[in-house]
Amino acid sequence: MPQPARVLVADVPEMDEKIRECLPGHELTFVRTMWDAMRALRHDGFQVVVIGLEFDESRMLELLQHVRGLPRYKDIPIVCVHAENLNLSEAVMKNIDVAVKALGGIGFLNLGAGAINYKQDCAFLDKVAIESGQSLRPN
Repeated sequence: MPQPARVLVADVPEMDEKIRECLPGHELTFVRTMWDAMRALRHDGFQVVVIGLEFDESRMLELLQHVRGLPRYKDIPIVCVHAENLNLSEAVMKNIDVAVKALGGIGFLNLGAGAINYKQDCAFLDKVAIESGQSLRPN
């Protein structure tokens, strides 16, 4: 039985249900502002960070850089996501994915209702959390 991962989710409340659907059984902590995210990161040992494009007035890349700069979080997976509030073109999605990876994230996933790869992206997010829960937990 895989261990649940401790996941920090920095996103707008409208994404909570989608994130819960993609990460069943994991320990999810939701934050809405940069300040709340920074405070949570100081006190809790998260194994995965999920950041939404619309987090705290579109501060996704700023939070990604902050998390990557923290020594205890330098190696954990950070996944950036977005949903149906924005209809982004394929080119824009690709460019954001490149930026996320350049800053140390593992990818930019589309969890929108009409996303072509929704099931695969959701499964990928869960796989990242499962692997992190297994590899980073003390025995």
